[in-house]
Amino acid sequence: MFERSEAGFPWPFLTILVFWLVMLFVSFGLLAPRNATVLCIIFFCSLSVASAVFLIVDMEHPFFGFVQVSAAPLRDALGQLGR
Repeated sequence: MFERSEAGFPWPFLTILVFWLVMLFVSFGLLAPRNATVLCIIFFCSLSVASAVFLIVDMEHPFFGFVQVSAAPLRDALGQLGR
């Protein structure tokens, strides 16, 4: 019940964060020399940041999604309280 009662992830914050990250990587791309090493590094860094943002958004619902948290400890605790 507590997990569902929260308001959720602030989508305006996520929009501003993604815009800021896009501008950051665009500026890196504009100022860096154009060679394969720089392009690979920018690609892998942007993939890493995108994965981190995805996991943060995915943890909005910890019992569903890509990374799931077990509900067994919560059920055990509620069982102990119900005695």
